[in-house]
Amino acid sequence: MEILYPVSTAAPRDNALAHGSVTVLVDREVPTAQEAGFLATLEGLLEAFGRFPGTTGSLVFRREAAGQVTFSVLQRFATEADHDAWLASPAFARWREAVAPPEPAPGHVRRYSGMEAFFVSAPAPDAPPRWKMAVVLFLAVMPMSLAMSRWVAPELAHLSLFTGSLLTSVGMVIAMTYAVVPLLTRLFQPWLQPSTRAR
Repeated sequence: MEILYPVSTAAPRDNALAHGSVTVLVDREVPTAQEAGFLATLEGLLEAFGRFPGTTGSLVFRREAAGQVTFSVLQRFATEADHDAWLASPAFARWREAVAPPEPAPGHVRRYSGMEAFFVSAPAPDAPPRWKMAVVLFLAVMPMSLAMSRWVAPELAHLSLFTGSLLTSVGMVIAMTYAVVPLLTRLFQPWLQPSTRAR
């Protein structure tokens, strides 16, 4: 995949980082003959997007096959509220009219909240380094593992190894997904992506 151009925008508001970011990935196929016109339109739309309050950057990717060019447009928002404001804006209406495919296919728009963007098939272009993700995940796993060993495992000692392991694993996954990882993502957001302050 070829990076066409990065678009930097204003930094998010200071209080936005505490509420978790939103990443949206939009795919649009364009016939090769229409590529130049679509790019010109897209550049203007991205300039307007960069001026919209609460946006933290965008990137465009391009790949070509069989006479079609696929553009993948990544948009980042500082918070859920900023993303909702964008969806309700006239600027988004113009964006949808120009960028959305005439017949949208399932999955052509994907939305990720917080660390969900780390688990797509290819990492987001402005995702934190993998070692930072590993540190945050370690900080999530280690306390959970200690807590399970100290308080939960003794209570499950009378069960079979398989049943005890299954219950422990399910408990850890639920706690990590809905409590621990979202909390650590918010706490470590300025460290995970310090570049958002510099834009």
